[in-house]
Amino acid sequence: MPEPPLVACIHHPASISADAFTALRDRLAGAARRIEVRHVPFKESLAVRRVRSTGSPESRDEAPTAPVDFPAAAREAWRHSEAVLALDLPPEAVALAPQLRFVQAYSAGIEHFDRALFAERDIELATAAGVGAGPISEFAIARILEVFKNTRAIERMQRERDFHRPGGRSLAGSVMCLVGLGAIGRAVAERARALGVRVIATRRRIDGTDSGADCVDELQLANRLPQLLPQADIVVLAAALNDSTRGLIDAAALASMRPGTVLCNVARGGLIDEPALIAALQRGSIGAAILDVTEREPLPADDPLWDAPNLYLSPHCAVSPEAYDERMLDLFAENLERLARGELPRNRVLSELG
Repeated sequence: MPEPPLVACIHHPASISADAFTALRDRLAGAARRIEVRHVPFKESLAVRRVRSTGSPESRDEAPTAPVDFPAAAREAWRHSEAVLALDLPPEAVALAPQLRFVQAYSAGIEHFDRALFAERDIELATAAGVGAGPISEFAIARILEVFKNTRAIERMQRERDFHRPGGRSLAGSVMCLVGLGAIGRAVAERARALGVRVIATRRRIDGTDSGADCVDELQLANRLPQLLPQADIVVLAAALNDSTRGLIDAAALASMRPGTVLCNVARGGLIDEPALIAALQRGSIGAAILDVTEREPLPADDPLWDAPNLYLSPHCAVSPEAYDERMLDLFAENLERLARGELPRNRVLSELG
């Protein structure tokens, strides 16, 4: 009797072109085990997903309710799926997927997935680390240059027709403290060093041959961050959000930075104590803050971040969806091929590291 197919379900991206889907199926046709791919769009509301990641609803209406009324197509897919590509997968959905053994996260951040449940069910979880590294690092460098070259003042000069030289700073020769040396951190380091920046990076662990030491000027353990922050002209956050990093950049960390320091966050909003950041910007104790991510997304219109001085705010848009989706499907295909061969997935999450 032939072995049943490995059923894989794509929940996100919600839209996949016919050509991309055909290319995915053609690639998987040569897998060690027959793979059947289904596209069933599904995601929770942003409000509910935020509750799952933070554990604290902003209003009673945002709290997850039970029983969850999932679409019939999703329920049917979960009955058969061994693997899913998902932006989120609530525990109630996992309970409806008796054969599930692999979840490919659509994002590099995985704080909204129930990892304890996955461990209990022996379900492997892989992140999308690296998928958006290049574009995100370009965005970070572009925004940092925007601050250093004082482009806001130049644009204001043009609007006001007041011809003068607003001034700026040289990026070459500056020191960057890079918090986190995963795929995004490495891409940022590579581009920053090409511009003459000295990069000091921190990692939670430094071991083996893949520590990342070759792509930075200096590598330190994460617990050395308090000693490194006062040395930096630029601080870039590219670390995962977990219990040890939530609120990492707090009032004390901000107070230790130089007056002109530029803080850039392209990781997760929860890494920064936002009220402390606003206070630091208002005092002028740091030079500027670049935030592509915030604690609350979308950022409410009445949030005080909007009015903070020298804040460069963007709506979690450092990478374009089209390029990201193409690379995401490539990663999912690779991990499905590994699964078919009985191998562990790339970007596998180790439960002991979170």
